[in-house]
Amino acid sequence: MDENKKDPIPDEFASLEEAGEFWDTHSAADYWEEMEEVEMEFNIQRRTFLLPVQDSMYQRLRKKAKKEKRSVEEMLDMLLERELA
Repeated sequence: MDENKKDPIPDEFASLEEAGEFWDTHSAADYWEEMEEVEMEFNIQRRTFLLPVQDSMYQRLRKKAKKEKRSVEEMLDMLLERELA
């Protein structure tokens, strides 16, 4: 990309989706000069497990989550935590 024609990197993105859309249509190689080196540490403790669930049960869970304005994952975590406590 011509240095004079490239879009500036926004100081902040409104959402992860907006950031994804920007980088889906722009090459980081064109912005290498503007990149800053950073150090990061990650402590990933959450894991994802796949479990079979009956469709009717999933639909009830989804309906309950929507009613409580939660994601299905949040709703399931909350229900399991309550049941297993």
